[in-house]
Amino acid sequence: MPLIPRLQLVFLCTMLLLVDESFGQQHQASDPLVVADDNRTPTWGETLAVFEELASGCEEACLIEIGTSDIGRPIHAFIMTRAAMKSEDLVGVRTIRQADKLGLLINNAIHPGEPCGVDASVAWIRTLLADEQARRSVLDVMDIAVIPMYNVGGALNRNCCTRTNQDGPEEYGFRGNARNLDLNRDFIKMDSRNAEAFVGLFHAFSPDVFIDTHTTNGADYPYEMTLIATQPDKAGPVLGPFIRETMEPALYASMEQRGVPTSPYVYSIGETPEEGIVGFLETPRYSTGYAALFGCIGFTAEAHMLKPFPVRVQATKVFIEATVQFMAERSEELKAIRTAEAARWENIATVPVRWKRTEQFTPLWFEGFESRKEISPVTGELRLKYDRSRRWSKEIPFYNHFAPVADTEVPKYWVIPQAWRHVVARMQRNGVAMIPIEKDTTMLLRAGDIRGFTSSPRPYEGHHMNGLDSVAWAVVPIRLFEGDWVISSDQPNLRYICEVLAPHGHDSFLTWNFFDSAMQQKEHFSGYVFEETAAVLLASDPLLRASFEQAKASNPELREDARAQLNWLYRASPHYEGTANRYPVFKSITNRR
Repeated sequence: MPLIPRLQLVFLCTMLLLVDESFGQQHQASDPLVVADDNRTPTWGETLAVFEELASGCEEACLIEIGTSDIGRPIHAFIMTRAAMKSEDLVGVRTIRQADKLGLLINNAIHPGEPCGVDASVAWIRTLLADEQARRSVLDVMDIAVIPMYNVGGALNRNCCTRTNQDGPEEYGFRGNARNLDLNRDFIKMDSRNAEAFVGLFHAFSPDVFIDTHTTNGADYPYEMTLIATQPDKAGPVLGPFIRETMEPALYASMEQRGVPTSPYVYSIGETPEEGIVGFLETPRYSTGYAALFGCIGFTAEAHMLKPFPVRVQATKVFIEATVQFMAERSEELKAIRTAEAARWENIATVPVRWKRTEQFTPLWFEGFESRKEISPVTGELRLKYDRSRRWSKEIPFYNHFAPVADTEVPKYWVIPQAWRHVVARMQRNGVAMIPIEKDTTMLLRAGDIRGFTSSPRPYEGHHMNGLDSVAWAVVPIRLFEGDWVISSDQPNLRYICEVLAPHGHDSFLTWNFFDSAMQQKEHFSGYVFEETAAVLLASDPLLRASFEQAKASNPELREDARAQLNWLYRASPHYEGTANRYPVFKSITNRR
């Protein structure tokens, strides 16, 4: 390489290193330990410095690396426990939480443009560490894990203006991660290394309650905080009533008492909240929907975008405090609920995997801003305008009832060929136990024939998602090979297994197009050659000929399309491969119960 280009390369690399180091050195004139009282949020480097400082000052706390992000930087978790673990004690450990304690997991900056939880967690932990009696009271009951910044790549992509509808802070990270993935759509498909790190921590810590901190988009209203709870109907007959009748009312009352009135997340059924709001169905692609697969109660804390940043931070801190108080006061009840939920799955025979909102609603007392329409000076058309000087308070309908529209019977076991290693790896990371087949064999199993599906024309989070029409199951001999996998249904994460393997599940692996190659026919026919073969088939098989004539008589389109007729005969003949559109996960002939 010539000397001048080489010097240019050295200079460029040096500058890149300097820029890289600056991520942790921005705004050093402002103390990064001072949070929640101004319009700035710490950078990724500053955040780690804060949490390292917090961990070093408390023998009951440590900061650990839980994995690597897509941008190549580590993801950390701040652990607080009376077990007095240190980071070196947790390397390779599969269980972090103490068995006799509750577990609270807080995830921050999954969308780094919504960093309220970063500042709120620091402020809350500092308050807890400053009060030894309060800290010991909390840690006597629960272990705590806090992810300071989950989306490291998005956090490093700082800017001032991509959250155009939001009031501060002055700089923040970007929603997409280093691969431009929305990490709050990635918990089932696990395309990111971030998700791998989260899943490892989640199963090692096994939280009873999970909080994911966010900032809203959407309508304007007075509330500083809104909540998305694990949808009670989807949670099931044990967790559901506890969430709807006990935990949510207690948390809303506690927030009111603390001076932060709170509403369910405002997803308006019309243009404004006055017409009613709709409950959010957090399917397993989302963090709380994922947590619910393992019996964990989840809350997405959505601070209101148009409130000043310090106000949003304080509201998030208050919600964390209210949750901790509830868990401390109801610890035995929470333990009993979690135990009962685990027991429910020991004998379950049918699992709902798809849900739809019903027209049933609950009256909700809501306070809003009056709205009007006025002429836009930009477009000249009518635009929506909220008037914050004029408030209204009244009952509005809250549509938060969902009913199952599809379910799956639980077989004694599933069989998945090793060829689908990307699916196998994801399931194993989620603790699914599998037994390898010891030698090549053929088994009678139920196989599914996918009878039509529609793929999205544009990619969504890196996938062309599939909508399933129907699937028909039949018992057929399946050739299997040494190393293919048998998955028993007698294991704790049954709900996860059912929801990812049931083809029609909201976030099944088929929905996320992991099995698309199985949907493709590989062999075809040339019409001019198959004409002779088809004639021989019809002449030698009266039953085939009768079926063919009946099909033409009942289907005018088939009767008028020569190519379609040849295709009908081809698919009915021994020449057709028979495995196209076969769902490549098989079920035992008999069910679990």
